[in-house]
Amino acid sequence: MATETLSQSRPSGHLLAATKAISDETRIRILHILSFGAFSVNEVVEILGMGQSRISRHLKILTEAGLIGSRREGSLVYSFLPEEEDTDLKFPLELTKLLLSYKEDLPSRERDQKMVHQILETREKKSKSFFDGIAGSWEKLQEETLHPKLYRSWILQELPNCENVLDLGCGPGGLIPFLLNKAKHVTGVDNSSKMIENASSHYGKNPSVSLIQTPMEHLPLATNSCDAVVASMVMHHISHPPTVLEEVARVLKPGGVLCIVDLGKHNAEFMRDNFADLWLGFEPELFESWLSNAGFCVGSMNEIQTESSFKILTIKATKEEGGHYVHSN
Repeated sequence: MATETLSQSRPSGHLLAATKAISDETRIRILHILSFGAFSVNEVVEILGMGQSRISRHLKILTEAGLIGSRREGSLVYSFLPEEEDTDLKFPLELTKLLLSYKEDLPSRERDQKMVHQILETREKKSKSFFDGIAGSWEKLQEETLHPKLYRSWILQELPNCENVLDLGCGPGGLIPFLLNKAKHVTGVDNSSKMIENASSHYGKNPSVSLIQTPMEHLPLATNSCDAVVASMVMHHISHPPTVLEEVARVLKPGGVLCIVDLGKHNAEFMRDNFADLWLGFEPELFESWLSNAGFCVGSMNEIQTESSFKILTIKATKEEGGHYVHSN
């Protein structure tokens, strides 16, 4: 987990530091909030309705105790709960898990959850509104900035010939004709109704294509129903990528292939405004951690340099046999 960095000045006595850190109700509430995903300082301030300096102090204490980590996204810093594979933080992780198993006893639990969902809905609405507005010109915008020709050939090379492929975040359907060369049936899903309408105008009458408007955190597909999944330039728009990867693992058959194409880590803040990006790309190690925790085995991971300042990250992963996948919230 190279990009999601824990405090370098963390006390060596995890047990005492962690137990002292949870002696405050607000800090336990913060742990509960972060169980829903990564949140910026300003978002935690909004959820709790407290001053920023107070929240920053609580976050600092939790970070130094090893209970939470943080990562920078341009000018913003997001806090998160470390992944289970952080064996160096075994006690803080187990302590957090124990506390959250009793979250129903928190006096402010329902209020905090309501505020969390409002923040997540705000993120979702911003993204959906943006993509509804540019559905007709999305392919042109991609050609100008994201260089799809560079990675479409990689996707087709790595995908197996199969029965069913899921195109996650299909947009107006730019990948669909290519995917039909690899699969007998393609299911495209997107949270933007305008994107799905645009794709339907081209492929709606094709019996080999199904198009669904849905949040990607809750796919209306049967467990073990897909042979392969493609997530092309979609994860940096998703509020909590680990949840979506868990859902992808659910719908994939054991041994099924997941091909991810996304932006490498960058600091181009204009992508937030110009493309409604929530995350400014990803470090490969971060994806590897998420995929491992979702039950995937990473087969290949590479970066493609473009003519612009952006690097394109390509990842091929396989769903491990015998996994059982449930959302944590």
